[in-house]
Amino acid sequence: MDLYHFNRCSKSRQALQFMTEQSTPFEVIDYQNNPRSAHAIHDLISRSTHEPIEFVRMSQDVELTSSATLDEIATFLSIHPQHMQRPVVDAGTHVIIARPIELLAAIPEYSSLFSNE
Repeated sequence: MDLYHFNRCSKSRQALQFMTEQSTPFEVIDYQNNPRSAHAIHDLISRSTHEPIEFVRMSQDVELTSSATLDEIATFLSIHPQHMQRPVVDAGTHVIIARPIELLAAIPEYSSLFSNE
């Protein structure tokens, strides 16, 4: 399992703390200091149930629209990793933007840890 993490983001730190407290091993990916290739980002997004544009932290300097293609988004994020949404958890078959952290319930290893009460 991989955690795409940015330490200055409180939600990312929250996911890191949650995952550290579990027994499932994971690797921390510092995607801003070690940007991923467009191919790797394309693969990551394609294994998610999120819309591709949800992987982009939108701001005034982002030149993408909601109609951007997966290839355009993957290329953009490989060049501008600071605009990638975080935290992202890659559990192989499940890729989740863990914002809020309760979305990790979609990952089988974590589903029992979140109550529906």
